[in-house]
Amino acid sequence: MEQHRGQPDPARPFELPNLFTQDIDTVPVHCVRPADTSHPTWAVYQHTRYLGTVHARAGTCWYIQRTRELHTDFANAVRALRRPPSWPRARAQAVHWARQTLGNADLRIINIQTTGLHDPRALQIAVADRTGILFNELINPDHPVDPAATRLHQHTQHTTRDAPSFSDVLPQLTNALHGRHCITYNLPFVQQVLRSEIARHHGSANPHAPLPASASWEDAMIPIAQWTGLWSVQHHNYRWPRLPGTHEATAKCQAVLRHLTDLAHN
Repeated sequence: MEQHRGQPDPARPFELPNLFTQDIDTVPVHCVRPADTSHPTWAVYQHTRYLGTVHARAGTCWYIQRTRELHTDFANAVRALRRPPSWPRARAQAVHWARQTLGNADLRIINIQTTGLHDPRALQIAVADRTGILFNELINPDHPVDPAATRLHQHTQHTTRDAPSFSDVLPQLTNALHGRHCITYNLPFVQQVLRSEIARHHGSANPHAPLPASASWEDAMIPIAQWTGLWSVQHHNYRWPRLPGTHEATAKCQAVLRHLTDLAHN
């Protein structure tokens, strides 16, 4: 049987050899085409452990025979095969969480676009509930915008120069979040940005500045990762999937809401 040494390209599945090895999250998997078929089908092994069988389909989709899933990325198909036995329970917990969350009349979804990852300043903030966008403001950060951030959300100091400051919009934002159940994606980062902005508003550098009063906070990224179930052996945890769509605050709020709805309907 033909063996391919090195890293073949799973994005071209119909050109893959009968036997090849691919590193996924630094751990190699060995893929073997059964001898009794010429179809683009491979049994996947990690060390000597059989993980499952994948089938290449038109459009470079990968079909997992055991779970009847389609993945556009070969690495994600392998991550799905690597799920621990506890995944059905984790997925059921995520579904239960989503149903409770969507049933909460105080639900608010918040997204913040920033100047970058280093010393991030708020550049756009949006808040939504189940019915639509409640708050959406472009903000003048009075701070340079990282070119890498600009490539994502298309904003610069020039495009935000006439926008209000964070202090200008803080009363309206506080009213939108006060006493609500706030859901976001990557909660530590969002809270870091909010606390920094509130501290600057009050003329301090307190990294633990209080957030809008009486609001409770949860991170949607964790249950969404559990529900998706792409296991990273490198981090021994579920991978955090990227939110689809453009890097625009209202679009990200809507993407979180769609995820919650998908989870709730299992």
